[in-house]
Parts: sequence; structure tokens; C-alpha cells
Amino acid sequence: MNNILKVFLLLSVFVGSNFAGAVIIVHKNFPADSISASDLKKIYANKMGQWAHGGTIIRTLLKKGKAHKDFCKRVKKSNSKLKRFWKKQVFTGKGSAPKTFKSDANMIAFIASNEKALGYVDEATDVSGVKVLTIK
Repeated sequence: MNNILKVFLLLSVFVGSNFAGAVIIVHKNFPADSISASDLKKIYANKMGQWAHGGTIIRTLLKKGKAHKDFCKRVKKSNSKLKRFWKKQVFTGKGSAPKTFKSDANMIAFIASNEKALGYVDEATDVSGVKVLTIK
């Protein structure tokens, strides 16, 4: 019985890590604690470019990974559609492409040094240098 419990606990650790989601992060001095799902989608659809408290939003994206896949689901666009959308925005002069990062650590370092930046990382990542927003 003891071995069955060990196997179950080991499997639950692997399954949990495979389905980790993304958390939305901003600079630690950001004046709000949450963001609406609607505003998040508008920001990444280039329909909202200014923060309510002032300043241009600096959009960021991870290049790949579980957090990126989860984020794409949240903004209701596949990775390929999101890339195509931003290429079109840049080509037509309607917007600047989001800053992209290869790792959660690079994303966190950028957001920690930019008060207007918005991004996301894997929920298992240490986010002590930034603020995590809840999605309402």
C-alpha cells in the first residue's frame, strides 16, 4: 500500500507541472491588483494602448512554452494567429510588436525595470520582483 501512495504522489507532481498556467505580471508599483479578462484581450488585440492611470502599455510575450500556450488561450488567439496579427499591425503601421523574451527570468527582469510593462510567466516561477495581477 505504501508503494501505491508513493507512485500516486509522484504522478501527481508530474501531472501538475505539465499543466501549469500563466500568471499576469506588472511592475511592483503598478496601482491596481487585478485586470479584467476583457482588458487583457483588448491590450493584446491592439484595441487598448494606454493604462487607465496613464502611460503607454508596453506589451510583452514569451516566444514559447507552457505559459505562452496558456496565455494565448486567455487572449483567445493561437500562437500563429497572434504572431500574424502583430506582423500585420507592424506592416500597416497600426502598432509596434510586443517585446518578446525567451525565458520567464528575462521577462521578469524587463517588467521589474519598466513601470508600464505587462507580461506573463509560468505560475511556478518566482515572481518576487514584480506584482501578479488577478484576472477578474
